[in-house]
Amino acid sequence: MPVDHYQEILAVIITVVVLFMALLCVMVLIMFNHQRRKFRYREEKRAMSEAYQKQLLESRLEMQEETFDTISREIHDNVGQLLSLAKVQLNIAGQSATADKDLLEDIKTNVGQAMTDLRDIAKSLSSERLQWIPLTQAVSQELQRIGRNGLMQCHLRMVGEEHPLPEQSKTIAFRMVQESLQNILKHAQATEIKVLFDFADIGLHIHIHDNGLGFDTEKVATGGLGLQNIKNRAALMGGHVDINSASGEGTTIILHVPYD
Repeated sequence: MPVDHYQEILAVIITVVVLFMALLCVMVLIMFNHQRRKFRYREEKRAMSEAYQKQLLESRLEMQEETFDTISREIHDNVGQLLSLAKVQLNIAGQSATADKDLLEDIKTNVGQAMTDLRDIAKSLSSERLQWIPLTQAVSQELQRIGRNGLMQCHLRMVGEEHPLPEQSKTIAFRMVQESLQNILKHAQATEIKVLFDFADIGLHIHIHDNGLGFDTEKVATGGLGLQNIKNRAALMGGHVDINSASGEGTTIILHVPYD
């Protein structure tokens, strides 16, 4: 066989080997880049998860502080006054030679009301309790507690079939409703609150309307009345908030809560 023919075969073999090695190198590089992107994705996902958990914890701590402040005021203003009145009545009864049945009945009523208020306050503090009852029921109990003094008319309406929410979203949504109601009590000077739960196909829409003073949304867009906190918490669970208000025309807050 001529030498030239051997050289041609050798050249072909060398070319094939070089191409094979080059292809192998390309495949190794592709696999390496794929693994590196996969690792980077996992790291970014882990970092996002840690950031979310940190933000969620901070939000929970803020909500706890605000809830504790609210409960402290309610205990002082409502329960404290009832018990103080009962104490005065007991002192009067103790100074009397004969028992006044009407006075004793008033004392019994005031102490009973104080106990009822304390139970309702304890219920509103319990996040664990939210796991066992529907969100609409928890909000309904809040409205009943607010309307018990007779100064505020509270109404709850539901459209569609109630859709379950993840535990974290349910807790945050309830605390946002609580904060919205407390803002009404503190600032709105309203006589009526209407809450609508609209269970739409794309998510839950919670409408909270009051007939109070209203406000200029431009002036409080960057904060005030706890509205910024409500917006941040809605964003935390992938939702958002719409706020419609004007001076003298009341306020409507719409919480958009995704199901997942």
